[in-house]
Amino acid sequence: MDIYNKAAMLLTELVQNHPFESGNRRTAFITVLDFLEVNKIKVNLNTKEVENVLRGIRERFYNLKEITNWLKGEDIREFKRE
Repeated sequence: MDIYNKAAMLLTELVQNHPFESGNRRTAFITVLDFLEVNKIKVNLNTKEVENVLRGIRERFYNLKEITNWLKGEDIREFKRE
């Protein structure tokens, strides 16, 4: 398991398990960015899509591989409610 996969698991768990009363997605995202920074990984994400991707993670729209690849800087399919 590489560092990106660990970060994707951390992000997914924090977003989906709602450990806080509010701010779960923001806190999860900041935590994962910090985790990657501590491990000397620079993340280059499209800031315009972060909020939508986090919603998709919350609603289990993405699988772990998609999230991992997104954290690596790859494109991710657009989240749309069905």
